[in-house]
Amino acid sequence: MTKKKITSSLGSLEKEIMEILWKLKTASVRSVLNQLRKKREVAYTTIMTTMSRLHAKGVLKRHQDAGGAYIYTPAEDKPTFLARVSGNMINSLLNSFGDIAVAQFIDILENS
Repeated sequence: MTKKKITSSLGSLEKEIMEILWKLKTASVRSVLNQLRKKREVAYTTIMTTMSRLHAKGVLKRHQDAGGAYIYTPAEDKPTFLARVSGNMINSLLNSFGDIAVAQFIDILENS
């Protein structure tokens, strides 16, 4: 499974935001907005809402700076996040499909 498929548990905007935060390590909504606007037009409130939702999901941590703005950091580094999400996906497949999923994993590995 590719990294693109693994991170599909995030929406496209969530993924873009996380890529920026994994790169910057810590950022305000404004900092993320400035990075995203290099690629496309997006509203401040959209980024603010999305980052707040990522915080509610436990993907981001946040604290307020002296001026009252939230400063966000990833809850996990990218490799740890990818490992956790892929592990959850694999467990879900195994729970849903059992031996069939195991057989498919083996076939895929043998043909890679």
